[in-house]
Amino acid sequence: MRGSAGLDDSRPISGSIGRVFPAEFDGLARLAYRSGREPVSVEILPGDVGRRRYLRLRLTDDGSVLGVVYPREEADSRRRWVEARAALEKHVRVPGLIADDAEGNQLVEDFGSEDLAGRLTMRPDARESGLASAVGAAASIAGIADPGINPAFDFALFRRELDLAREAVFDLYLGCPLSLEEREAHDRWAAALCQEILEHPRALCHRDFHGNNLFPLEGEVAAIDFQDLRSGPDTYDLASLLWERTTLDWMTPELAEAMISEFARRRGLAGAPLRRRFDRVLLQRAWKVCGTFARAVAQGRGEVYRRYLPGEIALVGRLLGDSQDDHAFRRLWQAHLRPLLS
Repeated sequence: MRGSAGLDDSRPISGSIGRVFPAEFDGLARLAYRSGREPVSVEILPGDVGRRRYLRLRLTDDGSVLGVVYPREEADSRRRWVEARAALEKHVRVPGLIADDAEGNQLVEDFGSEDLAGRLTMRPDARESGLASAVGAAASIAGIADPGINPAFDFALFRRELDLAREAVFDLYLGCPLSLEEREAHDRWAAALCQEILEHPRALCHRDFHGNNLFPLEGEVAAIDFQDLRSGPDTYDLASLLWERTTLDWMTPELAEAMISEFARRRGLAGAPLRRRFDRVLLQRAWKVCGTFARAVAQGRGEVYRRYLPGEIALVGRLLGDSQDDHAFRRLWQAHLRPLLS
């Protein structure tokens, strides 16, 4: 850990730091003191779906760093973040690690408050270039050898995601569990789709590659939240980037097609087969995301996701194909989910 050598962790925190840090972040305050980053103010930032806490430390030189606090049960997440950062840093922009006390507190580089999702929502003129930069980062990640930090995507993981989606959407959100026959139809479709996408070419995946985890920086994008890095279908990160969350409000088929072509070019892959793989991976991911959003809304801990849910449901309906299993699930979608879009 840089900046900590020779300092006594038991000595009192300086008065200025003690005043700006809430008492619950005493460990982070000590780390800031030891590393020579004495903030003039501290802002507690909104968290993600995990239990990590984030703070922006405004420094005396008008700069800032981020403080990250991992509770004890997230120690493995911290370890995986550090290892994933080391695997990625030579290939794609990631936050610099300033200090880590190995006890759940970190100081990391601050990329600012405007993520790629916010930039592209507010600036239509920046969408094509911004997405192209993100596609370039996704292609770079896909070309890295799997460092083995996390298990590869497998059938059990994909299938569990779809089972959880079924439960969340029908049981929790709609309050209308499927009949036995309907559930069997869903589960046959889910099993067939999971098996199909596992037969796609493999590549390294960020795992959560969307605009809220990407930051525009001088012609490139930087990635955060990469601790779940793992091997999976080669279009997985591209599917996470396009037609999801905030992009649903403005994405067009033409723009998405251009980005798929750009990814294929950067990876040296044939465009038409990649487009077919993309649609199938996007279908699995879209239904999984429907479950994530539906569960959060139903449990009263994610009202912000309510506005995204109809778009994801509509996307699932658009992506269902011509196979027998897809047709069976389409009948469920038409009966239970299409009415939500009226």
